[in-house]
Amino acid sequence: MKFVCDAMLGKLARYLRILGLDADYTGGAGLPEHYNNDVEPPYFLTRRTKGTHYDRAIIIKSEKTPDQIREIGEIIRPYINPQEIMNRCIECNVGLVDVDKMDVEQLVPEFIFHRYRVFRMCPRCRKIYWEGSHAEGMAELVREIMET
Repeated sequence: MKFVCDAMLGKLARYLRILGLDADYTGGAGLPEHYNNDVEPPYFLTRRTKGTHYDRAIIIKSEKTPDQIREIGEIIRPYINPQEIMNRCIECNVGLVDVDKMDVEQLVPEFIFHRYRVFRMCPRCRKIYWEGSHAEGMAELVREIMET
């Protein structure tokens, strides 16, 4: 399932990607026309209350991203796969690939290199990821969404 966030919800798109969901960020006000050809129409997430004429539009009321995630928890819950959590680039929305630790030594801070063993990389933008302290907070948010 694809989720499309408009210009007002860029941070929400990043959170959805962390949850392993396919989340595009339009940067514009409406759902781009090219989504009309999708076999399964995406959910369109927006904070705009006027001018949204799309069957799968969801108007987000909250201003804070964790609250926005809770707001759509029932909708996203069936699409969350625990094996996919933290497996997408938060910038590119592309699946991450495992990389050898020695290949990232020059690309991450020294203390990160020595503290962590597992690294992943976005094949598109080449951003490096590791499971840092933020993972614990995301795990709690996931538990909350899945239990509700």
